[in-house]
Parts: sequence; C-alpha cells; structure tokens
Amino acid sequence: MLKKRKMKNSERGIYIQDNELINSMFKVGQYFKYIIDKKNKKLIILPSNTETKNSVSKRKIDNIEKPVLDIRSKETMAVFNDCDYLQLTILENKVIVEGFSDEEDAQNEAKSSNKQYINNIIKITTNKTAKEINKKRIEVTKRYLKQNLNQIVGGEQLSFYEVLNESISYTNYSSQAHSINNAIKSLQLPLTLCSLFSGAGLMDKAFMDDFDIIFALEIDKEACKTYKRNISNHIVNGDIKNYAGKIPHATVLIGGSPCQGFSNSNRQTNYLDNPKNLLVREYIKAVQNSQPYVFVLENVPQIISAGDGKFLKEITEQLKDYEITSNILDATDFGAAQRRKRAVIIGSKIGKINILKPINKYVNTVRNAFKGLNSKVPNQLDYSKPNELTLQRIKSVPEGGNVFNIPEAIRPGGTHSDSYIRLKWDEPSVTIVNPRKAMILHPEEDRILSVRECARLQGLDDDFIFYGSLAAKQQQVCNGVPVPMFKYVSKIVRKAIEKYNINNLNNTITC
Repeated sequence: MLKKRKMKNSERGIYIQDNELINSMFKVGQYFKYIIDKKNKKLIILPSNTETKNSVSKRKIDNIEKPVLDIRSKETMAVFNDCDYLQLTILENKVIVEGFSDEEDAQNEAKSSNKQYINNIIKITTNKTAKEINKKRIEVTKRYLKQNLNQIVGGEQLSFYEVLNESISYTNYSSQAHSINNAIKSLQLPLTLCSLFSGAGLMDKAFMDDFDIIFALEIDKEACKTYKRNISNHIVNGDIKNYAGKIPHATVLIGGSPCQGFSNSNRQTNYLDNPKNLLVREYIKAVQNSQPYVFVLENVPQIISAGDGKFLKEITEQLKDYEITSNILDATDFGAAQRRKRAVIIGSKIGKINILKPINKYVNTVRNAFKGLNSKVPNQLDYSKPNELTLQRIKSVPEGGNVFNIPEAIRPGGTHSDSYIRLKWDEPSVTIVNPRKAMILHPEEDRILSVRECARLQGLDDDFIFYGSLAAKQQQVCNGVPVPMFKYVSKIVRKAIEKYNINNLNNTITC
C-alpha cells in the first residue's frame, strides 16, 4: 500500500490528486475503469490497457506532470451523497475510495476490511429466477479463493462481490454465467514460486515477501539445514539431474545455476555443451518441463557477455516460448555495502518484463554495514583463526591494501591482487567470495571477515542465521546473492504478474 488518508466529499464528483499516484500504475494519459459498490459505498479504480471513456489527466506543478483521477459521473456522486467524508487508499495497481458517515464507522471498516474472506465457490444454477439473478446471490468457497483469487492483486484484495456488483448489468442468466466463467479463467496466476539451486536461501529470502514458495531444491545438505531454519521445510536435498522433470508447476521459477565455462575458443562450439555449464542446461530443462509463466535466472555477468552474447543467444533459442530480457546489476545500486555484479535473465509468457537499473545516489559503506556488531550477534564469532605465519602476513596489509603489501620474504606465491584484501571502512566492500579462501580482511582487526560480517554485506538481517561447519557457513554466505538486489527483482516480477491479472480482469468488467 502506497498511502491511506481521508479526502473531502464533493458534490462535483471524485477528484484525486496525490503525489503517491506517481508511484502507481496510473500514468498520465493511461485509460482506467472503475467499479461501483453501492451497498458498501466503495469505488474501485483500475488501470486499463484497452480504450475507455476515462483517462488519467494531469496537473503540472513545479514543471512536473502529476497524474490526476477525475470522475464526474452522476452514478458515482450518488454513491457518496450521504457520506460525511471519504477515505482514499492508493496501491500500486488500484485506487479505492470508501465513504463513511462518522469516525467510528471508519475505524470499524478498517478493522473488518483486513478480516474479509469469501467463504464458498461461485454457484449460479439454471433454476434461478431472473429476480434472484439480479440480486446476484453468489456463493464462493474458501478453497477456490485460495487457489485462484487471493493473489490477483497485491496489498489489499478485491472481493468477487466487489468485482461483480452494481456497476455490471446482466440481461439474462446465460450472459451472467458467461461473464463469470470468463472472469474465473482470467484469474489463473497465483503468486506461487519454485526455487532451484537454492543454497542457504538468500535468493528465496528476497522473494518470500512477494511470493508463496512451494518447492526448493539444493544438493548441499548443510545449506538445506540453514534454509529450513530460516525459510521453510519445503526445501528438498537432491541433485537437479534427478529432479528436472519433477519440479512442480508454479507461476515463477527462480534459480542461480553454477556456470564456469566461458573460454570456448572455437566459435562453432556451443557454450551450453561445455561440461562446466551442465547445470545451466539442467535449469533450462526444468523450465521446459515445469513451464512457469516467468523464470528468473541469476548468474555471473559473463553469461550475458560471453562470446559477444552467444551464450545468452543459446539460452534464448532453447526457450523460444518466452520473451527474454537481461541486464547486469550491481549490489551497490540497491543499498548493499558491497560491489557485486550479477547477471539477471528473465523469461516471460505474460509480456516482456524489463529489468531497469534503479537510480540510487546513496552509497552504503562497510562502516555502516558493520554498525552495532558484537560477539553476541549470531555468526559473528564464526571466522577462521590464523596461524602465526598467516597472522604476520595479515598484519602487513594496511586498510585498502592487498597481498602485494606483504613483504616478499613471507608473501605467498602464485597469488593475485584479489587476495589478502583489507576492506576500507568508508567504501563498499569488494565482491564477497569465500573469506577464508580469498583472505578478505577486516578493515582494522587482524583477521578475515566473520560469517555475520559477510551476511551484513549481502544485505541480510541478523535474524538469518547460518548453520553447519565453519567451512560450510563461509561457503553458504558467499554463494548467496545480495538480498536487496533481488528484492528489487522480485517486485518487478510481482508487478508484471499483477498487471497481467488486472488486465485480464478488466476484460471481464464494463464500467
């Protein structure tokens, strides 16, 4: 929900000018439809992709064109004639105006609206009289609602009564039943999700506020333990090679398949045929078998750039049923205190889903990420203790330095500048890989980063706790994705599904 506030009742109609409309799907010039619920004194406004007699107007303030919703129909004004005031609720995908006679009614309505559930399946039998049909005696089952209706719009949900109320007129039973059947068919995309290569659950953590995760698969047993403790018991410990044809159908499929083969020198060789990329092919098989409406594949940036885009083209050719978009995102753009780039590939059967980079002027730092850490915070004492030689090497590296600051006499051989890196307090960290293997050092303490410090840099809250051996925990946290980055991706995907559902719903409504 973007905003909820009171608004004045006017005899001239409904005029909504609010800054939060800029953040909604109501754009200047966009068509919209509305539903009038006379009984409950409620007006529901929905965006529409088809032409209607209503469109979003504009008001220019400080050289900014702001959207305005202006409804002057007599029918709408009649609904709120006897109301003392109105209450406005703005969500991303709809606007609701409710009328009240006094403050007590408003409070009661607010309490009851969150508890409204529909109880039985839609039943309209042929023996109903025209009079009964006009009264719209509709029964709805809770089971049907759970499977089909409770996810059609986010935040606050429209009841089926609201959708089929006074603003829709029916001439006979057959047209009413036909309209209802069409509405049912259009509401088939629940916010369900399956996850592959789930690891400890960092990507799932990013999606779980927006989606109902019904299945997850991970081959590492200790990572599964962390997943179960933090996400849910739906994780299965197994190899995708044995599960590609057994993934349940869900609206969305996500995963970050390991991918390492980028050095094909022979242009005739397919990247997907490289044994190092076997798991990418397994992910593609899972998409082909489970047929989600949307899939999200995250990986290293080279999956997009390798072979001047040849690798991505191979993936696109394997999944021709989907409109595919891709982009390379950086965790610092999402408020994470870590420079970490990830490729995101989205395939969609519900219309192209663009992955736009956010505009973020705020750059988080290591100092801010580590604020408040102490030995009582879970996983903060989980770090490898150095031996005497390693400790000498660590002490020689200043803030912002690396392995080449270590005296040659004790410097480890065959190393690169990305080892023994000591983080800077007032900058984002480098990309977090296994801190033990890469020797990623604390900005001032003579040790490598703890598991909790790595988790903070990945954007995780402290209530997400890692389990297993120390080596397992270190690998789990660095194998994960930056959580803020994929919360952003989750919102993009959810909004696309809601828009698809609303557009289908609009096709069944005449206002």
